[in-house]
Amino acid sequence: MPSASGQRTALRFTPEASFGVAASTTYKALRFTNTGLNLSKANYQSNEIRADRHLSDLRHGMVSVGGDIGFELSLATFDDLLEAALSGTWATVTTGSVSLAADAATGTFVRTAGSFLADGFLPGDQVLVSGFAEAGNNGRARVEAVTALALTVDLELEDDVAAAGRSVELVGRRLKSGTVLKTFSFERAFTDINQYALYRGCAVDSLKLSIKPEEIITGTFTLLGKDMQMATASHAATVTPPGTNSPFDAFTGSLREGGQLVANVTSLDLDITNGRSTKGVIGQRSATEIHEGGFGVSGTLSAYFMGQELLAKFLDEAESSLEVVLLDVNGTDFHTLRIPRLKYTGGELDNPKEGPVQVSMPFTALLDPVSGASILYQRSNA
Repeated sequence: MPSASGQRTALRFTPEASFGVAASTTYKALRFTNTGLNLSKANYQSNEIRADRHLSDLRHGMVSVGGDIGFELSLATFDDLLEAALSGTWATVTTGSVSLAADAATGTFVRTAGSFLADGFLPGDQVLVSGFAEAGNNGRARVEAVTALALTVDLELEDDVAAAGRSVELVGRRLKSGTVLKTFSFERAFTDINQYALYRGCAVDSLKLSIKPEEIITGTFTLLGKDMQMATASHAATVTPPGTNSPFDAFTGSLREGGQLVANVTSLDLDITNGRSTKGVIGQRSATEIHEGGFGVSGTLSAYFMGQELLAKFLDEAESSLEVVLLDVNGTDFHTLRIPRLKYTGGELDNPKEGPVQVSMPFTALLDPVSGASILYQRSNA
């Protein structure tokens, strides 16, 4: 019998209707670079004392699932897992068709009824504006500030009196960190030898992203779950193909630190954790549920040392923010990550023999009272 080849392995997943029970036999194929998803068992050695000094017995205990899935970040492939990592729900935001005016002097869209705040708009949102008589007021824009009756954007607006039939809507969908626990069934398909491992009750415990110049943006989902079953036929009756967009890179995007565009950042590493765990109960060989822990966002920003402005934020315990825009190669689609409120927890200056000095700034995200989240993620695809 031939052995399985790593190049003939497929990874696919489906949401669960309840813990450990797949909602359907329609699975989504996942693009990945490596995986360590596996079953493990606790074991317990006998403490019996024997005159011959030998171990008399060993018993297997509770089973569990855990491991990493490495990937290269791209559009329309990882939406479900990003949602699970942030414990939120992808949502749309729109004014609907309403009466709006444009004020060139202030760069704002103005209304007299309804509320941009109640609609759900937030600073940093990428939005699509339509319906204005002045063509320059329509199109994509970045939200700079929000009040109930005014939405300030980065477009150079032209005065346009109020009229009905106008709208502002979020480009794609936005995700906020929250409290929604989602579980999945994952299948590792060893297609060349017809062996299929089904990992049930899997939740995303953490997400790591690495953004560096001249590199594809990479990440790791860390899973934990209930158990694993082997089969000689796939559990998937239908497999939906993944997205086909090229991976994101760092050099076609942009980064804002403290609300300002910067061009001296050399790397950004992000770590999102959920603190989830599985525990045993009497009479069950595997977990019966996932237990929630605290949600956290931390990371490290490294930049060329060009003065004390960035370092001073650590020295003075000053709050700041981060916003990263990752552009697809088509020039239109994107992902954005926003941390509205953070504090730096360190500031280390290196001293290379050759090349520029860099400052390494670890940080921790804090709850933002405006958005009710510590991290926001927007995608351009619907």
